[in-house]
Amino acid sequence: MAVLILALWIYWKSNKHLRTENSRLIHSIQNLGGTITYLKGENGKLIAQTDLLSLRLAEIKSLFPENLQAIKSLQVKSSRAKQISTVGVVSQKTILTVLKDSIILDTILVRVFHYSDPWLQLDGIAIGDTQKVRVRLSDTLIQVVFKGERPNPWLWVFSPRKLQQRAQLASPYSNIFYQQTIDIQAK
Repeated sequence: MAVLILALWIYWKSNKHLRTENSRLIHSIQNLGGTITYLKGENGKLIAQTDLLSLRLAEIKSLFPENLQAIKSLQVKSSRAKQISTVGVVSQKTILTVLKDSIILDTILVRVFHYSDPWLQLDGIAIGDTQKVRVRLSDTLIQVVFKGERPNPWLWVFSPRKLQQRAQLASPYSNIFYQQTIDIQAK
């Protein structure tokens, strides 16, 4: 009788572990194809929000080998990494500025322009049919990982909050078009 109870207890424990593992994989697969939700911050800037993926190192090796390569290129052992975040940013700004005539080396007629603000610096020079442009864009990315919405809000306290990430760029010319954070789970 004791052996039967012990066998049932072991079976129940292994099933519980398999259920939690299955639940983690289901949530990760659902979040894998997730979309970015855009919110408006208090300062009027866009905030991008996504759900986090919870993957093991072996799963990252098969699903995202480029992320594992990025960890190695940063000279960090992959077994010591806890989280990796990838954010894609695109910047766009239309600039209208006046070309000014100038003379360099006392004989060559050129046209130059300059534009500058806190995030963008643009300098250009046109000599004949050749134009040379220098663009410098500076930006700051702010990210926070937090316990967000409950997947089953009707269960209230019994539904643990899922991890979500929010990211915001300082520059008004930049937008986040891709965002993914992977929480690396221990074996």
